[in-house]
Amino acid sequence: MTKAELRREMRTRLAALGPARAVQSRAIVAALARPLVQAGSGWIALFSPMPSEPDIELLWESAPGRFCYPRIAQSGMEFVEVEQLADLTVSAWHPHIREHRLAEARLVPPVDIGAILVPGLAFTKDGHRLGRGGGFYDRYLAALPATTHKIGVCFALQLVETLPIEPHDQRMDAVVTEEGLEE
Repeated sequence: MTKAELRREMRTRLAALGPARAVQSRAIVAALARPLVQAGSGWIALFSPMPSEPDIELLWESAPGRFCYPRIAQSGMEFVEVEQLADLTVSAWHPHIREHRLAEARLVPPVDIGAILVPGLAFTKDGHRLGRGGGFYDRYLAALPATTHKIGVCFALQLVETLPIEPHDQRMDAVVTEEGLEE
């Protein structure tokens, strides 16, 4: 199956999830507790979930930490400090993505990120990922230090046996679903 075919299949699966998203998101957030503690005291890089993705922003209620979020800049993707969810607003480039509302938000250097939570359309249990096709995360992940804990976040219905892999695709250290942690 090609990447394009798999993306279409995953979008169909996610569209059928419906109200179960909320319950499964809470289970995913609970499963993230251990890997985030293992990541140490660095920044935790979150993502603004699209309507079909796990709602990891529940971490604001349950996990103390310093959070940063991605934003798209001229040079690619960068992460900025977010002190509260109210700092986020709809991005100029996508109606379902939120970014920091202030252009002068504090940049978080890649070396300071202890863990990064990564969205995707499909994952394998051993950490391979199929993104949405823009390459933003793969480029950013490639620039992170080896000490940064890379955690794929998805629903169990997004796990597949194999994915078409290309040289630029970045592998996760772990994958978390509502069923728990895969390392």
